[in-house]
Amino acid sequence: MYRWATTKLTDALAQAMERAGVTPADIDVFAPHQANLRIIESMTKKLGFDEKTVIARDIVRSGNTSAASIPLALGALMESGEAKSGDLALVLGYGAGLTYAGQVLRLP
Repeated sequence: MYRWATTKLTDALAQAMERAGVTPADIDVFAPHQANLRIIESMTKKLGFDEKTVIARDIVRSGNTSAASIPLALGALMESGEAKSGDLALVLGYGAGLTYAGQVLRLP
């Protein structure tokens, strides 16, 4: 799972940014599925996010909350003020059966 997530999914995220017409420098918040901190940190490094990009690490506080992990992580970031309305976010969900989807969105 680790190898798949840090190779195939990183490529899918790069493609999502390309299709949205943005680069890692444009992303304010990166919020992947909160399954494993090592995966999140590896993806962050491979995608080339800089220190201004807020990285969701809600896995440390909440654990793997399955399908709810992305909205919970985004909610926690917005509640803390680390992310704000209008920020550009890159999100990624993945799970059973090696299914995945990623997109770039504007936070409400």
